[in-house]
Amino acid sequence: MEIVTEKRKTRGRFVRNMLLIVLALIILFFLIVQIIPVKKNESNTLLRVGGKPDVIAHRGGAGIAPENTLEAFKLSDSLGVDMLEFDVRLSKDGQVVVMHDETIDRTTNGEGKVSEYSVEELKSFDAGYHFVGPDGSFPYRGKGVTVPTLTEVFESYSHLPMVIEIKENDKKLADEFADIIFQYGMEDKVIIGSFFDEIANYFYDITNGEVAISTASATTKKYVIFQKLFLGNIIPLKEQALQLPTHSSIFDLTTKKLIDAAHERNIAVQYWTINDLDMVEYLLEQGADGIMTDYPNKAIHLLRQKGVDK
Repeated sequence: MEIVTEKRKTRGRFVRNMLLIVLALIILFFLIVQIIPVKKNESNTLLRVGGKPDVIAHRGGAGIAPENTLEAFKLSDSLGVDMLEFDVRLSKDGQVVVMHDETIDRTTNGEGKVSEYSVEELKSFDAGYHFVGPDGSFPYRGKGVTVPTLTEVFESYSHLPMVIEIKENDKKLADEFADIIFQYGMEDKVIIGSFFDEIANYFYDITNGEVAISTASATTKKYVIFQKLFLGNIIPLKEQALQLPTHSSIFDLTTKKLIDAAHERNIAVQYWTINDLDMVEYLLEQGADGIMTDYPNKAIHLLRQKGVDK
């Protein structure tokens, strides 16, 4: 009986010792991770540390004019936005057009997929048809608002920085898109986003890293989870911006800790789609670098009220 008891004690000590060793290794690993030097971007024009966050007109300012149209871009430009945000797809004839949805049903008086129409055909539809003004009217209906091409946007608004999202997991779209960026000398004026990690990485490679990109979906999730576990340093990032919603699943993505950690790596943090002015004010306090909003007029007014200089 005494031999059995002693064996149990020995086994218990062994288990406790092993647990202590494992715990010590975990703590050691954690400490090493904290002192690992992370690769920083040498420079990043998107950072606004200690200053006013960029007001970014989401889809050109979808709350104040027909989204992703030259009319929206013109109005937002006149308001003094810092950046335009819009989406690109390929038309049937292989041209890069500005459109968020896969189909034209929601934003024009037509029906069908963008990819089923040539640019000429897309321009025959009324892109202001469904926009509803604050009084319930349709102020842009029948006013000649059309679906723009990327080249039209660059020709009219090359003075503004832009956030542009690739909406398709299509290398042909990425190729055409990259060619137009270099053709118009916009490589230092745009940052490219995509939910598709494969296409974001492909775009980065074909442009030799000369055009900034933001983190795509899987990369963003991985980084956020590891950052919440205090292990963000082990995630390599070549991107110049995290573009985030305010929340994802159980995670609050607006914490100063997350923003500061990105800033330590010279990575900007931009949030979408922020239409609540209380959240705009909160993100200002947290140190966000950019706020994408459908109502840039309201965000600009609030920041001016707060005494934040442009």
